[in-house]
Amino acid sequence: MINRHIRCYPCQVGNTYSEIASAADLCYNGTQQNHDFEVTSMKYGFIGLGNMASAIIRGMVRSGNFPAGSILGFNRSVGKTEALAAEVGLVPMPDIPTLVRSCDVIVLAVKPQMLPDVLPLVSPTAAQTVITIAAGKPAAYYEAVFGEGIPVVRVMPNISARVLEAASGICGGKYANEAHIAIAKEMFSTVGTVYDVTEPLFAAFSALAGASGAFIHLYIDALASAGVKNGLPRPMAQEIACQAVLGAAKLTMASDLHPIALADQVCSPGGTTIEGIHTLKRLGFESAVQQAVDAVIEKDRKLAQ
Repeated sequence: MINRHIRCYPCQVGNTYSEIASAADLCYNGTQQNHDFEVTSMKYGFIGLGNMASAIIRGMVRSGNFPAGSILGFNRSVGKTEALAAEVGLVPMPDIPTLVRSCDVIVLAVKPQMLPDVLPLVSPTAAQTVITIAAGKPAAYYEAVFGEGIPVVRVMPNISARVLEAASGICGGKYANEAHIAIAKEMFSTVGTVYDVTEPLFAAFSALAGASGAFIHLYIDALASAGVKNGLPRPMAQEIACQAVLGAAKLTMASDLHPIALADQVCSPGGTTIEGIHTLKRLGFESAVQQAVDAVIEKDRKLAQ
């Protein structure tokens, strides 16, 4: 369904069509007032057009649920903006203030260290929804900058959005309600699976769903390199490693068994696989993974300060 926007002009507020579709006389505040509503296409403005934002935009366009001209973007590099405009029909914006004035949903897709320079240029109203995909910073950080009543939704996607297999965590700030969260879910469900995550658990989610992608790529490369060392051509070794990881993941998701129980099914007594398992354990494989996750969480908490 195409995401639509209903604005109640007497109340000066809006909501997504799917949330209040069946009652045209029910305004955003839940009061029966027979107000007049206008239904228009929402505008989504991306500040920052890096790898993650570009993947999300491509997913939104591919879904067919976001009309042409509804996705706007600004990036310091004009080349990136022009490339996305040519590829998916992104509407280029000349600067951040113009973008903010032109859209219903503002997506902050810049790195955390850029926020102090970017946020003073963003002046949202309570009728808009601010979505941030920057790591580390809690919703309260943005609320302190924007002021009371501005709906902020945090989202943590991962780079697998490029192949529509992202795991995205979503939580709303103090002023965000279910309708604002629904907007974010509609956007990010176009690039994968969306999870409701409470903000205290956001750092753990970011480590497990976000940073772990890099860990898994490192593991795939290690498997492939071991294959090359033992005679397999690099392209074949890498494809085999990818398929092995993909197959194991699908099997784990489809099974009611614990991952260790599934691993045991591969380990014949006195066989080859159990030798490899014992080598990984002896070298601290599990401990290294857990310490890496802990390090990501610790860094995320430092960014929040």
